[in-house]
Amino acid sequence: MKFSLFYPVATGSPSQQLGTGLLGLDRDLYRQTLAELLEQAICADETGWTSFMMAEHHFEVEGYQVTPNPLLLNVHLAAHTKRLRHGQMGLVLPNWNPLRLAEDIAVADHLTGGRLDIGLSRGYQPRSVGVLGQHLNVSVAGGPDEGRNRRVFEEWFEVMRRSWAEDLWSYRGEFIDVPPSGLAWPHPVSARLGAGVHAGEVRQVATVPKPSQLPHPPLFTTLTQSPATLEWAARVGSSIVTLASDNDMLRGLFQRYVEVAAEHGRDFKVGEWRPDGGVAICRMLAVADTYEGAWKSAEQSMAFMGEWLGEFGFFEAWRLPGQEGPVPRTLEQLVKSGMMLVGTPDSVGEQVQTLRRELGVDYIVFVACAGAVDHQRMLDTIQLFGENVIPAV
Repeated sequence: MKFSLFYPVATGSPSQQLGTGLLGLDRDLYRQTLAELLEQAICADETGWTSFMMAEHHFEVEGYQVTPNPLLLNVHLAAHTKRLRHGQMGLVLPNWNPLRLAEDIAVADHLTGGRLDIGLSRGYQPRSVGVLGQHLNVSVAGGPDEGRNRRVFEEWFEVMRRSWAEDLWSYRGEFIDVPPSGLAWPHPVSARLGAGVHAGEVRQVATVPKPSQLPHPPLFTTLTQSPATLEWAARVGSSIVTLASDNDMLRGLFQRYVEVAAEHGRDFKVGEWRPDGGVAICRMLAVADTYEGAWKSAEQSMAFMGEWLGEFGFFEAWRLPGQEGPVPRTLEQLVKSGMMLVGTPDSVGEQVQTLRRELGVDYIVFVACAGAVDHQRMLDTIQLFGENVIPAV
């Protein structure tokens, strides 16, 4: 099995500070956050974790998720680790120019020594997408213009795919033309070398460099239960990472991925993950030498999970069978739904083995509420799980 850590990167450590002010503005807290993040990444590297992933979020002056450019953090942390992979959950494509993002990913892939994973997201926070994607007039996933968001996302990925996989190419789309018509480039060297220039005009482009990994880093489509997104991911060779905790729903999602992938010439087993696609589940994790210590770590995580993330509707994914009314934003709800694994290494290991046995799942991504959970508690969770659970499975 493979296990990754997914970091919101809050700047509120110790956890009691979150919600008390505009902590994202505090330079000293951010420096402390980076130092703790590095120590935790090194710990994960040394204890057998697969990868270290971060979300992309903007303008979070409240301090809950200060990660405007996870690629920069990927490169920084990779320089201090040896085998750990680095990625995102995920890069919000409508926030970017797809050509620039494809180039940045390719450079980061080389700088990480080919240890880069790519998370792809449509975006769920209107403050971020509404500001950075305003020129596209695009709303968030599930927003008032769901179709436009999806069309931008899929077109941006196609531009990125061509940037990585093809040499000289051109593209005409709904939102972007590459290159635009009539772009003059009368340089004689370009004409002589056949660099996509004809009659003094740019007819094709080639983004450089190409990624270190062929044809590109492994792709993850993040935190989705959407049938349309699942089918797109299975078609293009991206893994899906789902927050769903109901086993029957998960089996249905996994089976549908297998069916769609087969339609496009890729054979997967139910629950399988490979670099060219598959499925992964997302859970939360708190491990300590005692159950009481693990529960304390889990309680600290609620400053992020309940008070912040809960406002975006995530707890609906953890509704219990037959549960009516608003889903309680409580730690007890997370544990009962199976979203949160809490306990000693032995008990958490048994929970992981149960997930593997019942779902056949190869890959689990664990939310690591760094900045909400105290630094030493995070190190305990990473080290105890890495040294005791990972070797056992």
